[in-house]
Amino acid sequence: MEVFNDTSWNICGKEEGMAIRGNNTREANSTYTPNHIKAIIKNIGLDLTGETSNDFLCYCPFHSNRHTPSFSVSRQTGKFICFNPACAEAGTILDLVKRCLYKNDYEALRFIAKMETESLNNFDETLQEILEEKPVFEIFPQETLDKLFDGLKNSQRAKDYLKSRGIGFEAMDYFKLGYSENMDMIITPVHSPDGEPIGLVGRSIEGKSFKNSSNLPKSKTLFNIHRAKKIGDHVIIVESNFDAIRIHQAGFPNVVAVLGGFLSIEQHHLLNRYFSRITIMTDADRAGRELGMSIANKLRNKDILWASHEYGKIYPHEAKDAGDMSDEEIVKCIKNAVSDIEYRSW
Repeated sequence: MEVFNDTSWNICGKEEGMAIRGNNTREANSTYTPNHIKAIIKNIGLDLTGETSNDFLCYCPFHSNRHTPSFSVSRQTGKFICFNPACAEAGTILDLVKRCLYKNDYEALRFIAKMETESLNNFDETLQEILEEKPVFEIFPQETLDKLFDGLKNSQRAKDYLKSRGIGFEAMDYFKLGYSENMDMIITPVHSPDGEPIGLVGRSIEGKSFKNSSNLPKSKTLFNIHRAKKIGDHVIIVESNFDAIRIHQAGFPNVVAVLGGFLSIEQHHLLNRYFSRITIMTDADRAGRELGMSIANKLRNKDILWASHEYGKIYPHEAKDAGDMSDEEIVKCIKNAVSDIEYRSW
């Protein structure tokens, strides 16, 4: 598109609410209201499946997957990215309008300006949606948590097991770990990002079996996020709650756990919202490394580090995770963390 240097030139006209003067366009300013971005998304035909405090979530218009909403659009800048590694499309809101509606720069800018007017007209409707929004989490009974915590305090068997896993009394108390004698399981409370108890995860003392409380929405939170987000913008991410507790005990309370082998869309947005630097300390096996790569790929806009005991070696003495290491070894792995680029070059 030809752009004139005459600063008095106005292509769009006053009624469009947007002027292109010289090289100064709305795209250069790249700041919008969330309602404006939402109006654009809806009117270019994208299916809005959800939203966080930072982004709108949609099905990607550039590949055929309709099972996972892997497409994210910033509420402030309109920049988009698809987190499906096979797609990985990214760009600005202007790029999105041009590609979805097959418009040139001038036509796309006119459309964006028109959507700003529409977003203002729809303010009352949006406000009503916010007021009618239902809470995501169901609060777990505190009385049950207290009974399980008492069960741990009164069980030497449970305390001995946790000590054998490298978890001391202070950590047991800090995380309010519990014990169910009927199931012979160590119980860990799980909280929402705001710190509300929303369920339990249990691990058997004998063998390696696991059991969660019914309807535990673990894909919508991260273990310990309600504490870690208050500490700073750096977080360490692991797979299991026990690994997170061990890392906390080694002196790093800024730790969260995925509670599984997959990072959900909601968990991704929690990491994106609260942290700018992320140290990956997932398991050393193939599944753990793949999870780590998935996290790194989804959060490419962050400062990604990989825990490393020494150059070219993930963890010491064939350790699989933090649970297999001493406090000193955990500290060394975190302090020796390497950049994402360096890790991928190994």
